[in-house]
Amino acid sequence: MAKLGNIFNKEEIKKEEQHPRRIIKWIHYSKLKENVEQYCPARDKEEIESLADLIQATGEVIENLSVSKLDTDEYKIIAGHKRCQACKLLVEERGLKEFAFLPCIVNNVSAVQESFRVMASNGYHTKKPYELMHEITEMEKLLREHPEEFPPSLQKGRMVERLSKKMGIARATVQEYQQISRNLLPEAMEKFKEGEIEKSAALTLARLPEKMQKEVIEQGITKNVDIEEYKQKNLEPGAVEIRVSYRLLGIDEYDRSTVSRKALVKFLRGRYGSTSYEISQGEIRISCSDKNISISEKSITWERYVALLDQYCPKEEKEEPEPVERREEQRDMVPEIETEDTDCKEPAGKLDREGREVSVPMDELVEEGREETAGLTRQEYMNSLDIKEVSSYISHFLSEEILRCPALIEKWLKDCVNEEGQSV
Repeated sequence: MAKLGNIFNKEEIKKEEQHPRRIIKWIHYSKLKENVEQYCPARDKEEIESLADLIQATGEVIENLSVSKLDTDEYKIIAGHKRCQACKLLVEERGLKEFAFLPCIVNNVSAVQESFRVMASNGYHTKKPYELMHEITEMEKLLREHPEEFPPSLQKGRMVERLSKKMGIARATVQEYQQISRNLLPEAMEKFKEGEIEKSAALTLARLPEKMQKEVIEQGITKNVDIEEYKQKNLEPGAVEIRVSYRLLGIDEYDRSTVSRKALVKFLRGRYGSTSYEISQGEIRISCSDKNISISEKSITWERYVALLDQYCPKEEKEEPEPVERREEQRDMVPEIETEDTDCKEPAGKLDREGREVSVPMDELVEEGREETAGLTRQEYMNSLDIKEVSSYISHFLSEEILRCPALIEKWLKDCVNEEGQSV
């Protein structure tokens, strides 16, 4: 390993340190140029100062720099940017000229191999999200343009899977970084690079139209939660638009408590997405495609649309009580049921003092625990109830055996009330 104590005033090749493939040279820091492909710079000056302290205390650069020839006396750094910056600080700010020359291995490699080595040199560096995105982008470029440089297993197949395998990153993560790299505006990308916006915020921005990205950046919005809120207010349909579309598309006819949201997405995509379906009411215009639904020019995926239905059109909304006229109409339409042929067995009712079953008068049921209803007929009483109270009334006073048998329900009613609804 080259020592800083053996520095001369000019570049020197040490014969005892010659290698069949590598030659170590002592090169002045001013002759070492930064590599434009370097994507993991020092976090701040403190990081360089800490490294300079370590080099000064050790008296040497422990690891040789890796460089490539530029011209007669200049070299491009492949690995060792921070070491070079630390030695420059030692010389220019602390006056320690013995650190002016650095031990370097001069590499004669292709541009592709050089890019590989730049990424390899950052392999153990804790990367910021921007740096990881850059690395994925560069690796994709190399895989696409120079597949012969990779093992056969990485030369073919979907790019996402090849990148995932090469870099040891989940496919979903690779896709997210690809989306950021391809769609994020330069103004937002600069903030992402500087760490002003996090990866989640950068991804949300990348999924927005360019115009909205500019609006978000100009307003200084950087938090993902704030970007999402801005997106919902300006890009997604609102409550009124969702409810109108719910009715216009007839979704309520299919959207039942037993239908999952996943099934609903499939249903909507199949019914309206297979063709260019369009409908409008007033200022609200709806158009559908296989992937999206657009409501008044606000386009969202079917999955997002169904999620908004959960918010604005919940399944279990309180039902309005059925009109009295409708309930009586339904009562008149109930067909006669022959009780003679039924296999239903009437359950035991109340017993008298001698142990015989007796019928329970409707008045007793109606007025039990409800003094305010005294004197009301069954019809008047039942008409005063909403649908929830009717259900509770029936489930409370009728046994499970009766509820399971229509014939017994009819018999119970006939035993309790006459045709006018009066108790008997």
